Amino acid sequence: MRHTSAWMRVRIGFFVAAFMLFAIVANTALAQAPDPSDQVHTIAKLLNCPTCGGRNLADCPTDTCTQWKQEIRSQLDAGKTQTEVIDYFKTRFGPTVLQEPPKEGVILLLWVTPVVILIAILIAGVIVLKRISMPRQTGATITTAVPQVADSYAARIEEEVNKS
Repeated sequence: MRHTSAWMRVRIGFFVAAFMLFAIVANTALAQAPDPSDQVHTIAKLLNCPTCGGRNLADCPTDTCTQWKQEIRSQLDAGKTQTEVIDYFKTRFGPTVLQEPPKEGVILLLWVTPVVILIAILIAGVIVLKRISMPRQTGATITTAVPQVADSYAARIEEEVNKS
């Protein structure tokens, strides 16, 4: 009975872990967007709107964003590559213009830390599940054998009791 409940806890633990992993990885439904093959839209998705905090340039309807998209189009028409256009905006407005911060220096630590914490939590969960599922061993054992009488006084009392 104990073995079955331990297996049940292990199974439930794995299902919970799998569900959590799925919830983290699962993407939300994407809204309809302009043609993704459009290079202006692709670059605009990588840049932040200068007036709306945290909103990407491609999804923002402000006049400033429209001007920035026109600037992207003109640079692409001039023969610049996607990297050169992004570098132009990064040089002009700083790294905060990027939708995704660069993975270098101190920021790299910010990218790596959540992954390390997630791995540590998963390892700790496995260790806890193993400890829960292991049967407990105690030093005391129950014996049904008759105890041996070593004392002569106790042996005499035993003899007297058996005579009656």
